[in-house]
Amino acid sequence: MGKKRIYVALCLIALAMLGICFFYLKKTGWGMTGDKAWNELLDLDKNVTLEQLEAKGYINVTGCLDEENETISEFIDNAGNRRPAVLRLTSNENDDLCAKILLYDKDYNFIQMWTMYPNRQQAVAPGKCFSTDVVSSDKDGVVTVTLKNIQNPTVPTEEILQDEMLYKWKN
Repeated sequence: MGKKRIYVALCLIALAMLGICFFYLKKTGWGMTGDKAWNELLDLDKNVTLEQLEAKGYINVTGCLDEENETISEFIDNAGNRRPAVLRLTSNENDDLCAKILLYDKDYNFIQMWTMYPNRQQAVAPGKCFSTDVVSSDKDGVVTVTLKNIQNPTVPTEEILQDEMLYKWKN
């Protein structure tokens, strides 16, 4: 009977460790690719709500947040230090729901972004590229975090480069 208890305990410990590993890999974005990000956005239901996106791990960046977001800061830090990173954002400006997935690409050392407006089933510029050098500016107690748009080295055509405001928070 004692050996059986030890075996069950070891199995439970192994299962817990497997769960921790899975959580860590999901949080760091290990295994996430541009295609997976794109497909995740394309699979969003056209009737999805802001609350449902938040439940799926998207961070709501509508308007100005009350404080700096730790998950976004961690993403920026990881990308700046060439570590795997994935960030899911959502916003609802003028009743237009938006979902974005940002992924750090270690091979090219840039951040890629995929954007989807699920309610109107419209995707925007898949794989838009940004520098890992994120710009923060403080004006009247509001910090604006901006990504600097760069040319996608995998696409030979010229692009119109436009920086992207990631989010705002009260300082």
